[in-house]
Order: sequence, then C-alpha cells, then structure tokens
Amino acid sequence: MKKDFYNQVLGHQTGITLGSELLRDVLIPSLVGNNDDIMYWAGKLLARKLLLATDNDLRLFFEYAGWGTLTHTKSKKEEHTFELSGEPVKVRFGATEKPDFQLEAGFIAETFQLHSNFTTEAKVEKTDEKNDVVTINVIIDSHAPVQPESTDVEPFSMIEFDKIQKEAQKVDSDKED
Repeated sequence: MKKDFYNQVLGHQTGITLGSELLRDVLIPSLVGNNDDIMYWAGKLLARKLLLATDNDLRLFFEYAGWGTLTHTKSKKEEHTFELSGEPVKVRFGATEKPDFQLEAGFIAETFQLHSNFTTEAKVEKTDEKNDVVTINVIIDSHAPVQPESTDVEPFSMIEFDKIQKEAQKVDSDKED
C-alpha cells in the first residue's frame, strides 16, 4: 500500500459501487462459502492496514468507504453500541437476500482494540430490514490486554482529512461565484 493511499482513494467521489458489491456479496461467498468469520477477520485486517487516528474517525471512515452512516448510540466503560444505516445499508438489504455486516463489525472491533490495547470484539446484534438499520455491539475486555503490534502504518485522521476536503470545496465554490 502506498503512503498516500487515503488521499488517492478518498479524493474521489464515494458511495456504493457495483464492483465492491459484486466482490463482497457474490464472489467472496461463492469462493469461500457463507462464512461470516472470514468477513469479520477481513474487517479486522483492514483496520490494521488502514489505521485510524482515533475511534472518532470511524464515522467518517464509514461514510467515505461507502459502508453507510455509523452512529454511536450508547457508550459504557466497556461496551459501545453503534447503528449502521443509510443508502448503502438500504441497497444491501434490497439487493442481497441475507447481507452480512461482519466486515464492518470486524473493522470497528479492531479499531477499538488498537486504541484501547484490550481484547475487543464486535457482534451484529440486530438487522432491521424494515428500517434499514444494523445494530453492532462492541465489547472491550479490560481484563485481557493485548500487546500493540509494531507497524509502519501512520494513523490517519479522517476528521482532519474531512476538514481539508470541505475547505477545498469551499474555495472551489467561492471561485465559481
């Protein structure tokens, strides 16, 4: 992965693409079967490769990745609840008989684990197809510390990136006026 991976990928319009949906909901399940564990561990791997600077960057990452709108709905010391919604979720519910959201759950779990240095797992608790909402619970086990992996991946701040993007759009908009 190139050092400017985020800037290259995020500089383009985001959203649901046919290619990613074909890979995720058609090709991968055809190759490996409907094994939720693979997508969960793939999400964890992505979080290690695309290290976010803080847990707060998750919401923007999900938007830019075209995974949907991630809302942090509940927070306790060792438990967090998120809701995933929006057009990408609606499309996946409409296009796939039983879409899984294990990739997203794995990504959230690993992001929290990398920042807390405690074993963290996430579970899709509920899928509400009627309202196009997925509920994901995150559990941090503060009795099970993990050793941080040494990595040459620089943490990326989605919040800072988004701020720069909005400023650039404002400048472009001002030039047009």
